[in-house]
Amino acid sequence: MRSIYFLGCFVLGTIAATAAGCGGDDDGGQGGAGGEGGATSSTSSTSNGVTSTTSSGGETGDQNESIETAEAIEIDGDAVQETLDPVDTDQDFYRFTGTKGQVLYILTDAKPAADETDPRYPDLVVSLLDGQGNQIARNDDPPQGGNDSRLITVLPADGDYYLLVEECTSALGPSSCAPAEDIENFDYTLAIASLDPAAADDDSLVEDKEPNDEAAQAVPLHYEALDDDTGYYTTFLIGDFEPATDVDVYSFTLPETPAAEHGLKATFVLSAPPGAEGSGSTVDVSEIAVFDAADLTTPYAKADPSKGGSIEVPVKVGEGTEYLVFVKRPQGEVGANDFYVLLHNRLESSGREAQEATNNVATTPEGDLYSFDISGGGIAYTVDGELVDGETPDTDYYALPLPDGADATWKVSAFCGAQRHGSGLRELKVTLLNGDGTEIGDDYTATESEAADLEIVGLDLPASPAENRLIAMVSAGTPAADVTSRSYDCVFGLIAGAE
Repeated sequence: MRSIYFLGCFVLGTIAATAAGCGGDDDGGQGGAGGEGGATSSTSSTSNGVTSTTSSGGETGDQNESIETAEAIEIDGDAVQETLDPVDTDQDFYRFTGTKGQVLYILTDAKPAADETDPRYPDLVVSLLDGQGNQIARNDDPPQGGNDSRLITVLPADGDYYLLVEECTSALGPSSCAPAEDIENFDYTLAIASLDPAAADDDSLVEDKEPNDEAAQAVPLHYEALDDDTGYYTTFLIGDFEPATDVDVYSFTLPETPAAEHGLKATFVLSAPPGAEGSGSTVDVSEIAVFDAADLTTPYAKADPSKGGSIEVPVKVGEGTEYLVFVKRPQGEVGANDFYVLLHNRLESSGREAQEATNNVATTPEGDLYSFDISGGGIAYTVDGELVDGETPDTDYYALPLPDGADATWKVSAFCGAQRHGSGLRELKVTLLNGDGTEIGDDYTATESEAADLEIVGLDLPASPAENRLIAMVSAGTPAADVTSRSYDCVFGLIAGAE
């Protein structure tokens, strides 16, 4: 089985971004069947080689509302199509048998491929229960964005297990979810796939193989190209921490092709936090550190996943550009099921800072940023930049032109990452300014910390934006001495108001 996800597809606030090679379910990269409109009754379809069969309206109908009446589902068997009705309270239970150490990928599909956050379709939550009905894992939204639940877990014991599928409102309450009354299509698809690197016939599954505690023992990562050679499937890195002092080391060199105009980034993100509300693992990953293999003295990038951090940094490609990745656990005793799953990919930068010599003052902000239209109306600008070290702290300014028709009902948002993406920058700060460089207000600024994202969400545009634009000012505090990267990435959204 090939990996399902592409990294680089993201949903930030109300911004749903579709970049080249990603955006929703795609051929060979789908998570469950259902196609454009989610699952529909009296049909069958195929996705990832998994055949989907409909139970909605059949003999089983919707009678699987408890553990006692749970519907049977097979690992690596046919996907099941069902309906949540009433969508805000219905709970569907499924039963399967598994073995200790079995790695499972539990996939749901309700949202359409064109928009993985479409509010007219259910926002699914899937929970894994043990044989006694105790929750041991759960997924609401996967880290790559979208609302179709994807749960990767390792079973802790032989025996029977149950899956609970429900809409976000039922699982988390209406205050945490989009309004259930907006949902028009109640159908979904569910499938369970096993992930066995030893038995896989592709390159997208990599298994932690001991001993790999030192650089010389690094397990190489590999990549499987998409059928159209436009990119690569996400590599699933499946590991465990059996000794309390275990450190796992991997090596990678990103493929040079297809060529990337603005350079490439390497990404490593934990599939889910540990525990019953996450992957079900009994241990966290406390550090992911990336080193240039030619210099193991200071990490190039470093992040703490236990605080929500991940790796997303620009890297060199080609011969002689090998990197090493050290994955560490926190101190403490070994738990009953100490596993981790990292998702890794080669991400093409959509736009890089290009005017470092002149963009350090508001009077000459860098323009011509990469942009794309936002679903529902509006435009987003993206940039990968760097705040270089020097006696005078570096500051970058970017021009954000307003589209034609933008008025006082439009909103502006900003989402940026540095430390939480592995960079050595600290206290990354973004301030949104009027088009002439003057301040708009105290709310139009945000600062990143190790445990908190940098987010400016849905603020009003100035009454009369100067020069029909805004300006984003990006700065930071004193950088970390123990991480060499100074990179950051930002998405700025100008979002159409309600009609």
